[in-house]
Amino acid sequence: MIRRIVILSVVLLLVGAVNASAKWWIFGQSQEEVATRYIYINDISYDELGDSVTFYRDVLPKGEVRITGRGQAGKGVIGTVQISTDDGLSWNRAQLASNGSFEFRFRPVVGETYTLKIKVLDTAGKSNDVEETRKELTVSGRNIHTLIQETLDGMINAYRTESAREFMRYVDPEFTGDAFILESAIRKDFTALDQIDMYYTFNNIATGANGKVFASITFSRQVVASKSGQILQDKGQTEFTFSLEGNKALVYSMKNPLIFGLSEAEDVATGLVNSPTSEGNLMINPGGNAEISDLDEISDVTDAPVTPSVTSSVPTPTNLSSYDFTSHHTCSFRFEFPINSMETDLSNTYDIILEESLSPSGPWQEVFREAFYDPTFFNIGTTNIGSYQGLLYYRAIVEEQATDQQSLPSNTVVIDNH
Repeated sequence: MIRRIVILSVVLLLVGAVNASAKWWIFGQSQEEVATRYIYINDISYDELGDSVTFYRDVLPKGEVRITGRGQAGKGVIGTVQISTDDGLSWNRAQLASNGSFEFRFRPVVGETYTLKIKVLDTAGKSNDVEETRKELTVSGRNIHTLIQETLDGMINAYRTESAREFMRYVDPEFTGDAFILESAIRKDFTALDQIDMYYTFNNIATGANGKVFASITFSRQVVASKSGQILQDKGQTEFTFSLEGNKALVYSMKNPLIFGLSEAEDVATGLVNSPTSEGNLMINPGGNAEISDLDEISDVTDAPVTPSVTSSVPTPTNLSSYDFTSHHTCSFRFEFPINSMETDLSNTYDIILEESLSPSGPWQEVFREAFYDPTFFNIGTTNIGSYQGLLYYRAIVEEQATDQQSLPSNTVVIDNH
């Protein structure tokens, strides 16, 4: 089964700022223009990478650069998508689906710089603003995976041996959560935790603007709570940002759930990763007691199994999760869907629905519906998510257009909107 990632973005707007049906296309284009609704390079947002980006050979899947996206032509139809890797001197035709989704792959040479441009044409020959898509891409032979691994291994070893000085050797002095607070936090961790044991695997490594390196990991951890003597275990996913200095990678920022600095989590962490676990995560309370959190304290995904009273032939969206959440501002959602948009015209077959509730058991209110594009971005605003102070719950449903039959709901995601 082919697993495809579908991404939703929800804007949490202030009360009265917009009505619930307001929408904006990702690049601010009019729906009557030929434009790109989104572009990705190796699953990283094209727009967020800045004017230039460096990828590393050792983390390029099959040594390839993969560009995906979707064009829009207002009331028209996208006729072709062409991609240049030499600043427009030559053009290559991308694979195009009927809904405007496109894909292009090429195998870069290490050390070469490629100037990318993307041309989207409707059937009348009208084009997008090609210059807006210009981006320089370079592939480095540097083993970035090894650099990041050496840093994380060094930090974990220093954390296990309770060496604050050694730990801070791997931290950027400009650490976003304040390096002094981080050092104070890990020293408090050493008091609260004994017999620290931790393992991790990489999910992804990529680079973006300003040379920063982003790494996603899955971790498993076991500690002994110093005060209670209780053995505590947890697991989850988290993210780091690194800066590169010479032959070293230094930690620039960390997201919740934290694996270091739990004693000052609010000041140390920058952002939140919704880890797919129903077990909660390790935390240290203000009294210095280590414990496993309840789901509504730190975990943002509820994976309780759904026990439906009915069945459905419509495929169910799975693994719903949220990321890049800022209270009362923005939150993005993504899930997996078992049908490939390059093989099936999803936009003329299914609608995607996002539902919201103030309780995990409902009642549920539909806050978004649109033809299902794979993947795509939606920006919406509702009164509840703009004004409500508390936990908000979301789930996704797919509806078949021809029959109005709905899939079973996805798992439920909860965000803390205090």
